Amino acid sequence: MWSSTTLPVHPEGLAELIGNAVVTCAGGAVGATATLQLYVSLNTNITNKLDANGNPTGITVNGASVGSLVMTSPTTINVASVTYTIAASPTMIVISGIRAAVAPLVAAGTAPSVVSASTLGLGATFSANPQLFLGTYQPTQPTLLASLVNNGVPCAGSPLPPTLDFPTFATTSASSSLRITEGSATAFAPKGPAADNGMRLLVNITGYGSGSRVFVPDAIVGNSGTILTSAGAFASTIAPGTYTPGGSGQLLLIRVSGADANGVGGALALTPPTSAAMIFGSMTEVPLVNGSATVTYEIVDANGALQESAQIPVFVVAPQVTCPSTLTPNLSVKLAPVSTVTLATATDPVPRFVSVNPPLDCTVKGDCSAFYFPQFTVDTTPVTLNGSSMGGVQMAFVRTGSSGEGLLNFTTGITYQSGSGWLSVVPTSGTNGVTLQVIADPTHLAQGTYTATLTVSAAPYGMGSVPITFNVGPVGVTIQNVGNAASFTYGAVTPGSYAVIFGLNLQNGTVSFNGVPGTVTYTSATQINVIVPSNLTGQGNAAVVVTASLNGVQTPSNSFIVALPLNSIGIFQPGIVNADGSTNSATHPATRGNYVSIYLTGLTLIGGNTTGTVTANFGTLTNQPTLFAGAQGTYPGLNQVNVTVPSALPTSPNPVQTQVCIPAASGGQSCSNQVPLYIQ
Repeated sequence: MWSSTTLPVHPEGLAELIGNAVVTCAGGAVGATATLQLYVSLNTNITNKLDANGNPTGITVNGASVGSLVMTSPTTINVASVTYTIAASPTMIVISGIRAAVAPLVAAGTAPSVVSASTLGLGATFSANPQLFLGTYQPTQPTLLASLVNNGVPCAGSPLPPTLDFPTFATTSASSSLRITEGSATAFAPKGPAADNGMRLLVNITGYGSGSRVFVPDAIVGNSGTILTSAGAFASTIAPGTYTPGGSGQLLLIRVSGADANGVGGALALTPPTSAAMIFGSMTEVPLVNGSATVTYEIVDANGALQESAQIPVFVVAPQVTCPSTLTPNLSVKLAPVSTVTLATATDPVPRFVSVNPPLDCTVKGDCSAFYFPQFTVDTTPVTLNGSSMGGVQMAFVRTGSSGEGLLNFTTGITYQSGSGWLSVVPTSGTNGVTLQVIADPTHLAQGTYTATLTVSAAPYGMGSVPITFNVGPVGVTIQNVGNAASFTYGAVTPGSYAVIFGLNLQNGTVSFNGVPGTVTYTSATQINVIVPSNLTGQGNAAVVVTASLNGVQTPSNSFIVALPLNSIGIFQPGIVNADGSTNSATHPATRGNYVSIYLTGLTLIGGNTTGTVTANFGTLTNQPTLFAGAQGTYPGLNQVNVTVPSALPTSPNPVQTQVCIPAASGGQSCSNQVPLYIQ
């Protein structure tokens, strides 16, 4: 007959040690030799390491001699040529050491939650295909739970300690800490039989920036230890951790040196003590690549009667940075080695686990509302925006907030119930509580009502969803773009210069910049040319509004924001006049060595003078001196630059691309658009 023993297994595991399959044989002539052939077939893949011949290793058969163990399929082992001598009492043949991929069963929702085996014996009398239970698991009870106190990179910087040991780091440098807790008392497993290593924990470090350095302890003592390792997080006492070997076990993690990014390979950085108690204080710097790194710890001891936890501090050394910082540092942890291999192989590590982000451990610790955890809030008041079809963007603001200690990182997402692509949010992600700008763009929307949902999440510290309604009316007085009237470059205009406004229903409209009227020189339904008020100099930017008659009612447009740089130069086309008064063209080229007059707009004149030395570029001949740069004199807003066409200018290419430049307030040069100059 068949029977079995059952072991608890990890629901994330891909090479879990399961219980024993037991064959009890009775009957026959005492002293005679009995021979049989056994098969063990699981409801999931068998994942023992394979030897050079492709046969499973780590499996033992006690109570009989065995010819061979052969994998006949990913789920089946053939125990061939089993022989034993019949005794007066029943003979028990025990097959142990089988490993199984449990995670695929969890993913498939297999019920019951067991690793089971169908077995068959030949050459003796057995029940046909008995069902054996060899491993049990709870799909909703993960092996690992975790929480984070994230203090990030302080704006004031964090110094490098004079000595690189745990006590000095803990009292001089900033740190963040992961708290890990096992899901049940037997969840954390040191190295077992035929295993490459004990269960490991892969710590992911991200977002620390190129100027930061991070350091981690070489060993971590858990809460079952003599003294817990702590940098003071979670309202605990600062200590490097003291571990005492022997007894019922104390949770001890040791850093693995040389492990890869999945926690595979490498060796323990320290040798665990076997007799006397040991205080751990050594630290190791973890090299950052683009602000990120991984650290692997291995469980080398644990107490199977206690639900244990431990704190993993990560210390940061960083210079002072500008606040608010754009860095978004984060720590996370998962079981390791991480793998996707669900088959038996000769090389993949045993044990190994699928990649799973653990749930919060504060639910079992009972401290989810403690002061040392941040709390994230979102103002979920519905937002309603009103605009016009093909019109300008409409904006609203959504407040978020954070309380408690430590940093939290939030992300945003948009789900559309009608329409698509019309809503955006700034910023899309960030740290702690900020005010979000919600932007609805009706440029490509027909008249109608559109809805979407903005979700802001700082899980596990809080989240919220905001309903957004966008009522889009018929096409109104609409500004679609504002720019230099000569170059048709958009987004910036200089006070006192000619600007062009494009839009809808603009006919006979008036224009204001920050409420100051501009001088309109041309209007049509889709275009207005206007001189920007000169008294806006120094204001940085302007809200442009067109007011025009729509259905007999004077109607203001959307407010369109443009920058007001000191000089935003544009050359008109045609805009170059030769020395003889002819307009420069292919049939009227300029003579090298003679001057031309370039007509442009966008130079700021203070007291009749430009704000810097104006130069001209002729192809590869740059920074050529000008003869005159200033107001044209006849038309307000029009500038004129006289410059000699260099005699050394090559005749090819012809025309030569020409532009005018002036020093920019922020450094470098502010240059116009390039226009063709025909030469001879």
